[in-house]
Amino acid sequence: MKRAPFSIKCLVLTGLAAAHVSTSVAFGAPLRPDDPANTAKFEATVQKLEARGFHGVVAIAPTNGKVFYAGVGDAATQSGKPDKDTLVDIGSITKTMTAVAAMTLVDDGKLSVANRLSDFFSDVPEDKALITVHQLLTHSAGFPGAVGDDQEGLSKSVFLERAMNAELLFKPGSNYEYSNVGYSFVAAIIEQISGKGYEDYIREDVIGRRCDRAIGYETVYDPERSLLTQSGDNIASASWGGASHWALIGNGGLLSSAKDMICFRRTLLDGDIISPAAIELTQTPLVREGEGAPSHYGYGMVVEDHPNFGRIYWHNGGNGQFLANWTHYADHGFIVFTASNSPDFDADMAGLAIAETLFDLKILPDAETD
Repeated sequence: MKRAPFSIKCLVLTGLAAAHVSTSVAFGAPLRPDDPANTAKFEATVQKLEARGFHGVVAIAPTNGKVFYAGVGDAATQSGKPDKDTLVDIGSITKTMTAVAAMTLVDDGKLSVANRLSDFFSDVPEDKALITVHQLLTHSAGFPGAVGDDQEGLSKSVFLERAMNAELLFKPGSNYEYSNVGYSFVAAIIEQISGKGYEDYIREDVIGRRCDRAIGYETVYDPERSLLTQSGDNIASASWGGASHWALIGNGGLLSSAKDMICFRRTLLDGDIISPAAIELTQTPLVREGEGAPSHYGYGMVVEDHPNFGRIYWHNGGNGQFLANWTHYADHGFIVFTASNSPDFDADMAGLAIAETLFDLKILPDAETD
């Protein structure tokens, strides 16, 4: 689930930061990790993260150039401190992958965002028959947030039955309500069109075009190099309830490394996964995330025009045990990825701390001291 606390990021950036920076896009170039003169500043930021209780991984990457990676927490994995290859639960960032996977099929002429549920499934109830792929991808179909718990072990057939019988929250296309259900429907459509399992399609036809195939569920899971919870539980147990299933598939629970998350975003921007027209559509602010919200949802990502940072694309996801966040500061050519097992100072907050260093400004309040 994309966690509401990331909205705190928006409030912090527009509130606390407003006292320290102007209200127009006026920053100079952010610090680059491929400049050796900046290495000490990034390392100092990582030390501050650790001091504030962050455990996990961070990646700071210009869209081209050297990436700064760091792992924090000496017992965060079975083998010790995490690194750029450590597997983390990316939570609802899975939706970014699902949306891009759907757009590969659009590029191939096999899918249209105007297609309806009734084009793919039989016996669709009347209230859902005209729901479009566009509405599924933008959380505007009217489905509830979920029809099963992350630990339930839901089969595909049971998921589809529950989703088809779920009461819609509003007329499709008339409102916004964040929903895992819609993205699992998209995953089921991807499977039907491609003839492959969702995970195989992601690894072979999306990620595998240039990056390592270390994004997936069981096919990539390695407990020895995966982030643990604070209490020492592994991802399979804490995130999936033992095995991946259809309360998660397409909407959450994918595993990735920091290295592969950066590779995925760079590959996408380079046009090596989907066409420029498809990229533009995914990154269009299509549906406002609630009345008066500063952000819109595109396809699998949030789109914001921030008064200080300019255009930002981002998504996060968490389940109470793990949290991950990617943010692309598009006007400045920077991508930041963070993942954590530390609820008190999590990946969202770590991303803010990194932004403080990148842009040389004050965002977060000072740490409390005894």
